[in-house]
Parts: sequence; structure tokens; C-alpha cells
Amino acid sequence: MKELAAAIAAQVPAAAGSRTASLDALDTKGGRETASANEPAASAADAAPADSSTAQLQQLTKGLLFLSESDAALEPVSYDAPAGPLTDAALLQAVGAEAGSKVETQELTLFLRNHTADDGVLGDPAQANRFKALQMYLKQELQDVKVYRVGTGPQVQAYALGRTESGKLAGFKTVLTET
Repeated sequence: MKELAAAIAAQVPAAAGSRTASLDALDTKGGRETASANEPAASAADAAPADSSTAQLQQLTKGLLFLSESDAALEPVSYDAPAGPLTDAALLQAVGAEAGSKVETQELTLFLRNHTADDGVLGDPAQANRFKALQMYLKQELQDVKVYRVGTGPQVQAYALGRTESGKLAGFKTVLTET
């Protein structure tokens, strides 16, 4: 399945004419509004690939934008996983969010449903296939993958995370704009 996900990602061209693939994240309203908001939350764990999972996630998320009320880039992330179960408090500490922030959990396929549908919000089956490849990779290569929506207000941080074989939390993060 890992090979299938890589094959799908390789088969899908960058689609230079595609709205979602050709936009630089900072060239979107959401990108401009969230660029500074994302900087403080970034940690050393975000900077470089820690293992093959993170390297594969970088390839799969490259150029993908999550469409909510604005467009926001998907950024691959890797964090040290807490020992034991991933409680809300442990998640907030791992991602560097403020203690006591609101956390909502959602199933990955439900979170990505509009982006993986061929006739979904992207309006581009090739882009939908890239989201499908990402979803398939996360579900098959990581354990207990869930989406965690952190915070309140018009901009919410969303983390799709699961545990790697090496015991890290890996996946992607993005910003949801909801007014």
C-alpha cells in the first residue's frame, strides 16, 4: 500500500494550471493571515525530517492546500509522542499550544471528505487523488490517526497525527478559517 500511495503521488502531475497547486501559500488570503500566527507554534520538531515517515509526508503534502473559508497549506510535522495515551493535555504540550486550549477530535476520512471527493471543493480529480494518496498513507503507515482541532475563534489549528513505528507523532498541520 505504501508503494501504491507513492505511485499515485508520482502519477499526479503538479497541475500547473490548477488553482490549488499553483498558489503559493503566502499568495492566498489565508496564507497571509496565518503566516505570522503559525510562526510561534513552529518547533524544532517541524524543521527537518526526523525519519522516513516525515520525508514521505513532505512529498505527499507538497503544494496541497486545505480549503475552508480561505486556503491554507498542509505542512508535514513530527513531534515527540508522550508516553501512554494521547490526552488533550499531552497533545497541547506536544504541539506547543497553550495549556487548556479547546481540543476537538475528528476522524481523518471525515475531515478530508470534501478534498478526497472527485467532485469535491477542489474541482480537480487529480488534486483529489493527491489527497486520497495522503489519506491512504496516513491510515496505513501511522497508528491511531486522528485530526485534532485546537483552539477557538475564526482560525483553528488542525493537526492530523498518528504514531510512527519509532514512537513519534507524525502527520500534517493546517489552519482552518471559520467565520
